[in-house]
Parts: sequence; structure tokens; C-alpha cells
Amino acid sequence: TGIVLSEVYKDDENEDLPKAFELIRAFGLFGFAGGMTNWLAIRMMFDKIPYLTGSGILLNNFAEIRDNVKKTTMETYFDAGHLSHYVTQKTEIILNSLQLDESIREVIRSPPVKALISEKIDEVFATKEGMVFGLVVSKEKVKHSIVPSIENAGKDIIPLVSELIRNSEHLSEDKLRDQIDRLITSKLV
Repeated sequence: TGIVLSEVYKDDENEDLPKAFELIRAFGLFGFAGGMTNWLAIRMMFDKIPYLTGSGILLNNFAEIRDNVKKTTMETYFDAGHLSHYVTQKTEIILNSLQLDESIREVIRSPPVKALISEKIDEVFATKEGMVFGLVVSKEKVKHSIVPSIENAGKDIIPLVSELIRNSEHLSEDKLRDQIDRLITSKLV
């Protein structure tokens, strides 16, 4: 820096240049000197240079630096309070977007489920008790009346399913933190 200053402020031959040009030249020289210094410093952090103390510090301390980055990331972004609030908020958003009542109604009305219900009713009517029941009510009448009953049961089940999802052990802060920790560890290897 001293060399750059002495070069910029030489008084003997630069008197005819305006002061602005001297400042522009100073900015350029200081910028070049700063850039070279930064390049050398970064180079020294990564590359081990023989007999130069402090060079290669990132490679020598990689494991410790990696562990500190992981620890800081986990403590800063994935603390239990924040993670609990985030999971609760996102769970509600997801449950609302799923429209479980409509989804269950569509599943129950779908041809594969109707075929499954029909098959199960046929199995019941094939038993002794089913044959007795068949004397009172026809198999077709049972098939037509059971789908609305199952739909109504589905409506009653939705709040139970939603509550199970909200209280799922897979959404606990400890399990999520453990999964995030494993993910960060695998990425930092």
C-alpha cells in the first residue's frame, strides 16, 4: 500500500494531470493491490504452502469446520420452537388443501371400491347368516344402500384421520430434527 501511495502522489512529473485523474489512478491501483491481496489470502486458506504458517487452514481443519457449520445451521434454523410452529402451520395448510371429505367421497364412489364392496357383500350373503339375511333383504338393495352409509361413515372418520395426522409421531420435532441432521451430515461428507 505504501508503494501505491508513493506512486500516486509523486509530485515531480504529474503536475500537469488534473487531481481527478490522480484519484482515478489511485482507485485503480488500490483496487488491484486489494484484489491481489485477497487472491493470495484465499489461495493460502485452501492450498498448503510449505514453510508458510496458516496456509491450508481449511483443508487441515475441514472436519471441525464442517461440524461447526452443521451445529450452527441446526441451532439457528431448526430449533425446536421454530420447527414445532412451522410443522403445525404446514400441517394445517396441507390438511386443508387435501380436501379429505371430497377425496374420501371420490374413493368410495370409484368403480374399484364399488366392486370391492359388492364382492364383500357377496361373501357375506354366501355364509349361513347371509342366507338368512337374504330372506329379509335382497342383495341388490344392500349394495345400493351401503355406499351412502360408508360415505357418511367417511365424513365421521375425517376428523379422526386429521387428528391422527396432527399428532403423528413422524411429525415430532425430535424426529424431524434427527432427519434434518442426517441430511445435512450426508451433504457435508
